Amino acid sequence: MRRFLTGSAVLFATAWAIPASAHAAPAAPPAPTKPAGEDEDIVLDEAEGDTPAKPAAGDKPAAGGDAGAAASGGDLFADEKPKGGEPPPGEGGKVSKDSELNQLKADKAFITVVQRQRFLKKKRFEFSPNVGISVNDPFVRHIAIGAELNYWITNRLAVGLTGTGFIGNKTSRYNNIRFQEGVLLTANKVLWQASLNVLYNPFYGKIAVFNRALLHWESFIQAGGGAVQTQVIPRYEALHEPFRTVTGQGNFALGARFYGPKTDWISVNFGVRTWIYQDKLEPVGRGPGPVSMANLDDKDVAKSNAEKKLAFNVVFFLGVSFYFPTSFQYTTRR
Repeated sequence: MRRFLTGSAVLFATAWAIPASAHAAPAAPPAPTKPAGEDEDIVLDEAEGDTPAKPAAGDKPAAGGDAGAAASGGDLFADEKPKGGEPPPGEGGKVSKDSELNQLKADKAFITVVQRQRFLKKKRFEFSPNVGISVNDPFVRHIAIGAELNYWITNRLAVGLTGTGFIGNKTSRYNNIRFQEGVLLTANKVLWQASLNVLYNPFYGKIAVFNRALLHWESFIQAGGGAVQTQVIPRYEALHEPFRTVTGQGNFALGARFYGPKTDWISVNFGVRTWIYQDKLEPVGRGPGPVSMANLDDKDVAKSNAEKKLAFNVVFFLGVSFYFPTSFQYTTRR
């Protein structure tokens, strides 16, 4: 019994005398060995960080050039090239699978199904010359030549001025009815119009052209009001002078714009515009006949006795728009 206690005391004292570091640092397991002739697989991933890993506390620097590189704080493998002459990953050669997946993810982040607008008009001026032809009057054909100046408050809303001059002539149907039926027609022609308009784009879209280019388009609604001047076409042109009338008018237009794939300041427009106004027609008693009134030969008297009638002038127009400044910048990310 005494020997057992003495031996235990000796073991306890021996354990107490061992330094604390011996308890805190267990022996590292032996490194696995590989058959002779095989190289270790080394994977370099630049995404892990920019600074090279520091050697472990128990590792010794390699001999020769590797020892010098370790002492200088550089990469142990900076001067080492893989066998076979292939460049290391990330330097124009093969890339790791993880790097490839990361690149695909970055690319997909910028591929969107709904693309942003090809053409921005906010805070830009638009100057649009246009030509047109009337489509609703079978007796008087008008050729319209005009221009618009708009300022775009947003990409969808604009305010502007519109001015149009008209070249009106009688059609062949007008003369045919006169000579074949013996009927004298009462008709007027429009000289000019000017108006203040508000324009709004409710729809925006794109069309694939032969699967090679996208043609962006938008539809617009325009409404406004202003003044219009008309002139009477006398039934007896050899006897009477025409008189003119300036009156108020309202207008309404529907149309579309098309933007090319490689320009930031030109668009092609077309649409239909209708003017509504109260016109003055030549009085019935003006000219030879059973109800003739001699005092109506004077144009001022004829104008004061003119018949008032609501008139519509519908014109199909085609134009080209120029936007200033000639470039724009997106303010939101794609």
